[in-house]
Amino acid sequence: MSKKALIILTIMVTIVLAVSVPVLHSRAQSKKPFVPILMYHHLQKEGTFDSKKYGGVIIDPERFEKQMLYLKAAGYHTISLEQLRDFVLYNKPLPPKPIVITFDDGYLSNYTYAYPILKKLGMKAVINIIVSYVPDEVNKQKPEVFIPHFTWQQAKEMADSGVIEIESHTYDLHGYRSNDFKEIPMVMGPVIIDGHLETMEQYKERLYLDFLRSREIIKEKIGKAPICLAYPFGSGNKISDEIAKKVGFEMALGIKEGVNYYGDNIMKLKRITVRNSDTGQDIVEKINKLSRDTRCSLRLIRGSSPVPSSFVFYNF
Repeated sequence: MSKKALIILTIMVTIVLAVSVPVLHSRAQSKKPFVPILMYHHLQKEGTFDSKKYGGVIIDPERFEKQMLYLKAAGYHTISLEQLRDFVLYNKPLPPKPIVITFDDGYLSNYTYAYPILKKLGMKAVINIIVSYVPDEVNKQKPEVFIPHFTWQQAKEMADSGVIEIESHTYDLHGYRSNDFKEIPMVMGPVIIDGHLETMEQYKERLYLDFLRSREIIKEKIGKAPICLAYPFGSGNKISDEIAKKVGFEMALGIKEGVNYYGDNIMKLKRITVRNSDTGQDIVEKINKLSRDTRCSLRLIRGSSPVPSSFVFYNF
């Protein structure tokens, strides 16, 4: 073979490798295991609420059941928080198509509708409760709480069944306060309390006492200390993460859309918002799209900007 032909052959091989390696990498990435976490809130029969007003995040119970039936038929397996933790931290194996179902706040509708459906289908879920909102015989439902929440007795029943894990959505930090410039989530930073802007130390102490109180009460009422904190409005930061871990939380849920891989930040777990308009197929398509988007962002060359995840959260 002439020297010129050898040079041409070398160039051709280099081009082929340059093209084929990313393709092979893409195929390898497509098999990388991940865990989607679905985010629900309140369930209520369609026609009894204004779906647009609440951003479509109130779900009709019949639609919720159809969504769960579709996921089950599609081969998804609901896993526990401990399984999720061990996967994200230690890459421990999971069943095929693992998924976590979560509910925020602790609405009575979770007990009335979601719990029986999940129990019937042999599926599991997590409910992160606002602890101060839980009514009992002594402390009735707070007047500012417009949508009823389930009681401790109902929470214990669900937890004892093995169907539901009762976790924390803080004791009483599910709200906004002024920081003297604008209204911010109460977990996000120092806010005005009793007419005075908190110092950084006071802010840290407030988070510590609230997080600790939520854990202690749940442990007392349910018999098991929670390991997962869902940040109100996805408002966690480095300070709150440190304090959450200090009081015993092992993971935290945000509201940023995405799926979760081994090695991700366990205090910044991503979720997928489910809306009343979603079919089971829509949910699966969201999962597939977000897992592809994540893989694509991992393959971006240095100097390029990853596509940001967008999310919307509605507080009701």
